[in-house]
Amino acid sequence: MATNEYITNADSLNYPVDADVVSGDFVVLGSLHGVAEIDAKEGDDGGFYATLRHVGVFIGTTADAVTVGAPLYIAGGDTFGQALTTTATGNELVGHAYRAKGAGAGNVYVRINN
Repeated sequence: MATNEYITNADSLNYPVDADVVSGDFVVLGSLHGVAEIDAKEGDDGGFYATLRHVGVFIGTTADAVTVGAPLYIAGGDTFGQALTTTATGNELVGHAYRAKGAGAGNVYVRINN
Protein backbone atom coordinates (compact mmCIF):
# COMPACT_ATOMS: atom_id res chain seq x y z
CA MET A 1 0.00 0.00 0.00
CA ALA A 2 1.38 3.42 -0.94
CA THR A 3 1.75 6.09 1.69
CA ASN A 4 1.89 9.84 1.31
CA GLU A 5 5.42 10.02 2.72
CA TYR A 6 7.60 12.08 0.38
CA ILE A 7 10.97 10.41 -0.19
CA THR A 8 12.80 12.62 -2.71
CA ASN A 9 12.39 14.71 -5.85
CA ALA A 10 12.65 12.22 -8.70
CA ASP A 11 13.30 14.58 -11.62
CA SER A 12 16.98 13.53 -11.41
CA LEU A 13 18.28 10.36 -9.77
CA ASN A 14 21.64 8.56 -9.54
CA TYR A 15 21.85 5.16 -11.31
CA PRO A 16 24.41 2.51 -12.17
CA VAL A 17 25.38 3.05 -15.82
CA ASP A 18 27.91 1.94 -18.41
CA ALA A 19 31.41 3.33 -17.74
CA ASP A 20 31.36 5.12 -21.13
CA VAL A 21 28.25 7.26 -20.44
CA VAL A 22 29.01 10.98 -20.82
CA SER A 23 27.04 14.07 -19.89
CA GLY A 24 24.32 14.65 -22.48
CA ASP A 25 23.88 11.00 -23.43
CA PHE A 26 20.37 9.62 -23.62
CA VAL A 27 20.31 6.54 -21.36
CA VAL A 28 17.83 3.66 -21.23
CA LEU A 29 17.72 1.43 -18.13
CA GLY A 30 14.93 -1.09 -18.62
CA SER A 31 11.78 1.06 -18.84
CA LEU A 32 13.51 4.19 -17.50
CA HIS A 33 14.71 6.92 -19.85
CA GLY A 34 16.86 9.89 -18.99
CA VAL A 35 19.71 12.14 -19.99
CA ALA A 36 23.03 11.95 -18.16
CA GLU A 37 23.69 15.17 -16.25
CA ILE A 38 27.29 14.11 -15.53
CA ASP A 39 29.86 11.71 -16.95
CA ALA A 40 29.83 8.22 -15.40
CA LYS A 41 31.96 8.15 -12.24
CA GLU A 42 33.37 5.08 -10.53
CA GLY A 43 31.82 4.37 -7.15
CA ASP A 44 33.38 2.80 -4.06
CA ASP A 45 31.99 -0.56 -5.17
CA GLY A 46 33.81 -0.42 -8.55
CA GLY A 47 30.57 0.20 -10.48
CA PHE A 48 29.93 3.33 -12.53
CA TYR A 49 27.16 5.82 -11.74
CA ALA A 50 25.62 8.94 -13.27
CA THR A 51 22.73 11.23 -12.42
CA LEU A 52 19.96 10.95 -15.02
CA ARG A 53 17.41 13.69 -15.63
CA HIS A 54 13.95 12.22 -16.27
CA VAL A 55 11.97 15.30 -17.33
CA GLY A 56 12.51 17.96 -19.92
CA VAL A 57 13.44 18.53 -23.54
CA PHE A 58 16.98 17.70 -24.65
CA ILE A 59 19.01 17.92 -27.87
CA GLY A 60 20.13 14.84 -29.75
CA THR A 61 21.34 14.35 -33.31
CA THR A 62 19.82 12.52 -36.27
CA ALA A 63 20.00 12.46 -40.05
CA ASP A 64 16.32 11.46 -40.24
CA ALA A 65 13.47 13.80 -41.10
CA VAL A 66 11.35 14.17 -37.96
CA THR A 67 7.78 15.37 -37.40
CA VAL A 68 6.48 16.79 -34.12
CA GLY A 69 5.57 13.93 -31.80
CA ALA A 70 7.56 11.30 -33.73
CA PRO A 71 9.10 8.63 -31.48
CA LEU A 72 12.90 8.75 -31.30
CA TYR A 73 15.24 5.90 -30.46
CA ILE A 74 18.91 5.54 -29.59
CA ALA A 75 20.58 4.52 -32.86
CA GLY A 76 22.54 1.33 -33.32
CA GLY A 77 20.71 -0.76 -30.74
CA ASP A 78 22.69 0.87 -27.92
CA THR A 79 21.32 1.75 -24.49
CA PHE A 80 23.09 5.12 -24.35
CA GLY A 81 24.32 7.81 -26.73
CA GLN A 82 23.39 11.04 -28.48
CA ALA A 83 22.74 9.72 -32.00
CA LEU A 84 19.01 9.11 -32.49
CA THR A 85 16.83 7.52 -35.16
CA THR A 86 13.17 7.17 -36.07
CA THR A 87 13.69 3.43 -36.68
CA ALA A 88 12.03 1.41 -33.91
CA THR A 89 13.28 -2.09 -34.80
CA GLY A 90 16.23 -3.07 -32.63
CA ASN A 91 16.47 0.33 -30.94
CA GLU A 92 15.52 1.76 -27.53
CA LEU A 93 12.81 4.45 -27.26
CA VAL A 94 13.96 7.61 -25.44
CA GLY A 95 11.24 10.13 -26.21
CA HIS A 96 9.33 12.10 -28.81
CA ALA A 97 10.27 14.99 -31.08
CA TYR A 98 9.39 18.39 -29.68
CA ARG A 99 10.08 20.15 -33.01
CA ALA A 100 10.07 19.06 -36.63
CA LYS A 101 13.38 18.63 -38.48
CA GLY A 102 14.14 18.01 -42.14
CA ALA A 103 16.32 15.22 -43.53
CA GLY A 104 20.09 15.58 -43.15
CA ALA A 105 22.43 15.59 -40.19
CA GLY A 106 21.39 17.99 -37.46
CA ASN A 107 19.94 18.52 -34.02
CA VAL A 108 16.60 17.17 -32.89
CA TYR A 109 14.73 18.31 -29.77
CA VAL A 110 13.46 15.38 -27.69
CA ARG A 111 10.92 15.29 -24.87
CA ILE A 112 11.96 12.47 -22.56
CA ASN A 113 9.40 9.66 -22.46
CA ASN A 114 8.69 8.65 -18.85
